[in-house]
Amino acid sequence: MKSKHTNLGFTLFEVLISLLILTVALTAIITVGSRRAETLLQLREKNRALIIANNILENYSSSPLKLGVIDGQQKNGETLWNWQLTLEETNNEHIYKMQVLVSRDADFHYAQAQLTGFKWH
Repeated sequence: MKSKHTNLGFTLFEVLISLLILTVALTAIITVGSRRAETLLQLREKNRALIIANNILENYSSSPLKLGVIDGQQKNGETLWNWQLTLEETNNEHIYKMQVLVSRDADFHYAQAQLTGFKWH
């Protein structure tokens, strides 16, 4: 009698290929996850900057102001933010344009937030 032997396992080559496919898939998942976390941090920073810009517009919209630029700083969270309020004339003599820039840098090379409002005077 001949005994019939069947191979019921995987070969080493098949195991290595499956590990390679698994490695590529896990690398893609980790990359997407880290980019998503980075995007969430950027959005949180922009949101904080917009909150400061909105507060500045609200505070100065009810105050009498002169045309020009006002600079200041405000802390939100652990970050000290620099802000700049520009008040300028519009085509309507009764309306001023108020523009607020909020940045981490004092030179406003990159503003995390920019908000524009109008003031009746």
